[in-house]
Formats: sequence, structure tokens, C-alpha cells
Amino acid sequence: MGRADFIEKEAEGPKPLLQSVFSHCCSCLLALLLDLVLVAVVKGLVRRPRPTHNKMDMFVTLSVDKYSFPSGHATRAALVCRFVLHHLVLAVPLRVLVVLWALIVSISRVMLGRHNVTDVLFGLLLGYALYSVVEYCWLSPLSAPALFALWSR
Repeated sequence: MGRADFIEKEAEGPKPLLQSVFSHCCSCLLALLLDLVLVAVVKGLVRRPRPTHNKMDMFVTLSVDKYSFPSGHATRAALVCRFVLHHLVLAVPLRVLVVLWALIVSISRVMLGRHNVTDVLFGLLLGYALYSVVEYCWLSPLSAPALFALWSR
């Protein structure tokens, strides 16, 4: 392999990597947007009030934020946790930290009095399941830029 071949191969290298990173970011963004919509719909349908010991100190809230079931923090924590564990190569201690982060976020919602335990458990299950749906509909490096090109028109 001559110098010209090496330069040509080197020039091809970063583009597929950037496309892959872009598709991962687009898929994660779409998953989080889907999560926001799904949690809002479920909260609007179920309309479970927050725990009685919840201190209502949120000044700017949307109508669905008055309700407790499911925990949006827990769904997003589970979704991001599965996303990170599946798409990043991490050492075992870092993988444990990612899972602990998701659990701590979920436990904090109960400790702050914003949610009941069942709200958080269902939120974790919903986030876990939602990642499976997103994984099934995964955006490839070719379809992600096309989707955003259509969106920006």
C-alpha cells in the first residue's frame, strides 16, 4: 500500500464514524422526545395525584406535571441507562455506575415525595420497554440525515 492509498483510506475514515455518531445522537433524541410524549399521554389518561406529602413548590408547571403516574424521571433514566450500556464500550465499574445513577434518580423521586414507589417502578419498566421500541426502529447512519433534512424544510 503506497502513500496515496494510505491518505485515501485515512480520508474515508472519519466520515462513517461521524455518520454513526450522528445517527446515535438522532436516535437518542427521538427516543427522549417519544418518552416525553408517552409519559404526558399516560399521565393525562391516568391522572393519579401526587402523594399527599408532596410539597407543591414548583412554580411553573404544565398541566400533566400535576400528576404522578408514571415518573418521567424514571422513564428517562432507564432509557438513557440502556442506551449508554448498549452503545458505549465501558469498563465494568463504569457500567455499574450508570445503573446506579438510574436507580438513584428513581429513588430520589420517592424520597422527595414527588412519586409513589409504583409510579417509579412503572416508569423504570416503561423506559426499559421504550428503549426496545426505539432499538427496533433504530435510525441507520443513512436514514438519520434524511429524516432531519425533511424536518428542516
